[in-house]
Amino acid sequence: MLPTSCSKEFFEKDNVTDITGDALFNKPEDGVNLVNGVYNTFMNVDFMLKSLWYQANFLSQDFKNYGSDTFFERYEVPASFDPLNIFWVRCYAGIARANSAFPIIEKMKADGVMDEALANRLAGEAYFLRGVFYYYLATNFGGVPLELQTVTDNGLHPRNTQDEVFAAVAADMARAAELLPWREEMQQADLGRATKGAAYAYLGGANMWLKKYPEAITAYNQLEGHYQLMERFIDIHEFNQQNNKESIFEVQFFAPEGSIQDWSHSNLTHWLSSFGMPEEVSNFGYAYADKKLYDSFQAGDTRKLATVIGPGDVHPSPAIRIANYPNIKANYTVNGVTMNTNGTVANPWKGADKARSGYYGVKLWRDPNVTGGTGSPNYIFSGQNVIMMRYAEVLISKAEAQFRAGDQAGALQTIQKVRDRAFGKLTNSSAVVPAPAAGSDVLNVILDEYRHELAGEVSLWFDLRRSGQHKEFVMRTYGINIPAGKDLMPIPQAVLASNGTLTQNPSY
Repeated sequence: MLPTSCSKEFFEKDNVTDITGDALFNKPEDGVNLVNGVYNTFMNVDFMLKSLWYQANFLSQDFKNYGSDTFFERYEVPASFDPLNIFWVRCYAGIARANSAFPIIEKMKADGVMDEALANRLAGEAYFLRGVFYYYLATNFGGVPLELQTVTDNGLHPRNTQDEVFAAVAADMARAAELLPWREEMQQADLGRATKGAAYAYLGGANMWLKKYPEAITAYNQLEGHYQLMERFIDIHEFNQQNNKESIFEVQFFAPEGSIQDWSHSNLTHWLSSFGMPEEVSNFGYAYADKKLYDSFQAGDTRKLATVIGPGDVHPSPAIRIANYPNIKANYTVNGVTMNTNGTVANPWKGADKARSGYYGVKLWRDPNVTGGTGSPNYIFSGQNVIMMRYAEVLISKAEAQFRAGDQAGALQTIQKVRDRAFGKLTNSSAVVPAPAAGSDVLNVILDEYRHELAGEVSLWFDLRRSGQHKEFVMRTYGINIPAGKDLMPIPQAVLASNGTLTQNPSY
């Protein structure tokens, strides 16, 4: 069931993950496959979930973990937590692949194997992807070693500062923006690859981290006219709306037609979907939402049920009917009628041991093919894309940059665009949009918009930490004091053991 709005054809090509100068790159498609190998870095069962989604959502406290990873609630993530090592190793593998690609692409162009337009686009993609890997390394760990060319020594290098890393990200994104096309200039088969707009979005983000707010605004302004908000919030994450007009960069996952996505799944899939479904539905329920997130939305905010549902709620997606899941048919059918709600108010779905909250995220519970770990065959893994950056996040970040630059009125005007959509004004001009709950404190308004727009995706905590108000935010919303230094992730223990030049983050 591939969505009609996009093509994932470039994932059907051969990926080249072992890149060397000795390889035979004598056709244009060899260069394309070379860069496909850089994209392939994202393809790991834990990379998107435990190495990225966990931090983006557990550290904000809006989501909790059921199982062995509850240390996120206490900000006591151990350096031995293996997904941190997976994230570090795979990011540096992607960086090495990008670094290796640059001279090969240049030689292919010089030898006339590929034309300048294709060579520029592929080099732009490699610059973009290298910048993306460093962007998320720095958001997680702070300063990390910068490797900006093929490593010819032992590779055991000390950490650069966080600012130095984001300066390198900004340079990569600026170069990528020069080389890449806009999305609307691309062929249908290439949708999902890096674009000029994606480079500008991350350039703006890097400048935000560097506190270069006018430069961030300039970068964000480049996206005007090229991306638009989806009229309805619910549609952003719909299975049949992948690569939509609001999406700026999303990782392209792909479940081969006719494949059975159980534990023998294709590595081009992920298990974000079933991981966060109720145990009653999927046999998992390992990630569940805090009721405080559910209660924090203002009345009339359409983002609420499109983000999190509670006891007695119907799933908001037209593609998802809770009554269709095998577990529900087997265990919640009375007199021929199968329950179609997320438990009931009287009997909320809290798992067999009643340890969950009864509230569950629905942004990634959208793939109708994923039925959970029950029945035969088991469909646990999903081929639905994961959105890394979208236009609403750009608008909120721009509003923060405007506020930081002294333009409070402009910040509120930009935020209003996001709130208008949230309260239905893009589909109903007479809809009433209330004043923000945070009142006249513009910075708190911005932080609340980050939360209500991005909870359950892969960026909320990173935007909060970037603001410098993340500790105050967590205290304000959950009454939790973040221990000194524990807002960063520890450098993985295995990495420290292999590179004696590295120092651990303070407090670990």
